[in-house]
Amino acid sequence: MNNIIFKKLRTIVLALLIGASVFSLFPTVTKAETTNVTWSDGSLTKTIPEWNQTDITNVGKSSGKWYWEVTLNKGSGDIGVANSDKKKQIRYTGYHGGGHGPTSQSFGTGNYDYGAVYTVNDVISVALDLSNNTIIFYKNGVSQGVSKYTPSLLGDTVYPYIRNDQLNGSVVYTANFGASDFKYPIPEGFLPYQESGTSTTPDPSTTPDPSTKPDPSTKPDPSTTPDPSDTEGTSQPTGDRAILTVTMDNGFDKEFDLSKKELNAFIAWYDAKDTGRGASFFAIDKHNNNKGPFSNRKDYVIFNKILTFEVSEYSTK
Repeated sequence: MNNIIFKKLRTIVLALLIGASVFSLFPTVTKAETTNVTWSDGSLTKTIPEWNQTDITNVGKSSGKWYWEVTLNKGSGDIGVANSDKKKQIRYTGYHGGGHGPTSQSFGTGNYDYGAVYTVNDVISVALDLSNNTIIFYKNGVSQGVSKYTPSLLGDTVYPYIRNDQLNGSVVYTANFGASDFKYPIPEGFLPYQESGTSTTPDPSTTPDPSTKPDPSTKPDPSTTPDPSDTEGTSQPTGDRAILTVTMDNGFDKEFDLSKKELNAFIAWYDAKDTGRGASFFAIDKHNNNKGPFSNRKDYVIFNKILTFEVSEYSTK
């Protein structure tokens, strides 16, 4: 009896040793690398007590296209970017909506009329494009246009920047560099400032289990595949279509005139995200709603900002 028990124990130990050896042959999979971006004191909410005092983040960028949001919680201030010693800045001023940049022969002196006035509880977004040497500020999701000042004026490395712009009293800001969901959609082609922009290592929680066979019921609907004849949406709409009305959690409605294929793609994304799968946003082509000198415009709807949506189908046949 004791001999049988010993043999069983030996078999179990041997199996464990073999399993450990096999497991060690595979590389360790870690989550995608990110950089913990904060203001200089390690926080995301920053109080600047006196006029003309400034702060920058603990991480700068020298290439790439980056997006972040800063909420003005108290007072009146400036939001923008600066070099490491904060002596050169490009900033968007709250109390008069002006733009400011380094004085030079090419750009003139400091201030110029730039955008709308912003105040407490407004969210200022920054789209820093170091690939194309531009910077755009947004007030509550609305672009204020490309700044006439270019990031290259600040040097090789650029940092998010805030400033106290009032003579008396403190100014308080809260930043979101991408550690949580943004309030407004990220412009196409940009990454959250929090991202390192270098890692391609998958999150193990999203790695498929090789022992799990796909459920045939989850195969893509062939009707959602792109129509090669409708590459830019410039042709006259024909066939089965629908008006998709998306009501956001702020009460605003977004309305889109979509083909049946585009509608099915949206619904498939929504259903998948409702079960915890897929991207947090969905890009909808605005087609003939393009405005200005743009070849294409997309509206990004955020899943957790959608209150409800309505579909009204019609046909042009």
